[in-house]
Amino acid sequence: MRRIVFGKKLWLLRVLLTVTPMFAISSLPVQAAILHGFPCTLNWNVCTNHQASGYVLYYGVRGSTTTNRVDVGLTNTATLQALCAGSNYFFYVTAYNVCGVESSPSSAINYTSQVFSPVTMARTTNGGLSLHFETGTDAVCHVEYTPTLHPAQWQTLSSATADANGKVTVTDPLSGNPTTRFYRTASP
Repeated sequence: MRRIVFGKKLWLLRVLLTVTPMFAISSLPVQAAILHGFPCTLNWNVCTNHQASGYVLYYGVRGSTTTNRVDVGLTNTATLQALCAGSNYFFYVTAYNVCGVESSPSSAINYTSQVFSPVTMARTTNGGLSLHFETGTDAVCHVEYTPTLHPAQWQTLSSATADANGKVTVTDPLSGNPTTRFYRTASP
C-alpha cells in the first residue's frame, strides 16, 4: 500500500491484482489458448471534503502521457479489466466538485502487472492432466476450472506457490472423465 497526498489529505492507494489467463482442454488432442485479461483493483481513502462529488482514476503506461480516464463517481475503488501482462503502468486519482472541476492529482504510483507464462499440459500415466506454467519466484497462485463457459462456474482445482525458479505444476486427476474442461490461473 502506498501513501498518496491529495490536497491536504493523506490517501492510501492499494493495488490488488487478479490474473486470469484461461485455457481449455477437450477430448484429445490437448490444446491451450491464453486470454489476456489481467484485472487490477485500486482503492483510496474517501475525501473528507464535502465539496467532492466524485473521483477520477487516471492511468497509462509508464514513460507515456496519461491515456486513460475513468470517472468512478463517489466510490473509492476501481477495477481495471484489460491491463496488458508485463506492462508498466502508473495511476493517480483526483476528486471533482458538482461543477466538474477536478482537484490537483494525487501522487502517482507505479505498477507492473503480473505475468503468467503460457501453460503447457501433458497427460499423466494415470489419465490425469499435468499443468505447467511460470510466474514470479515464490508467487502464490491457484488454478480454477469449469466444465462450460456458458455460464462459467469456476471451481478451485489447486493452490500453489512457485518454486525458486518461478515454476508451477498442478495436477488435475480428471475425476469422472470430463469431455471438456476450461482452466484459468490466478493470483489471490
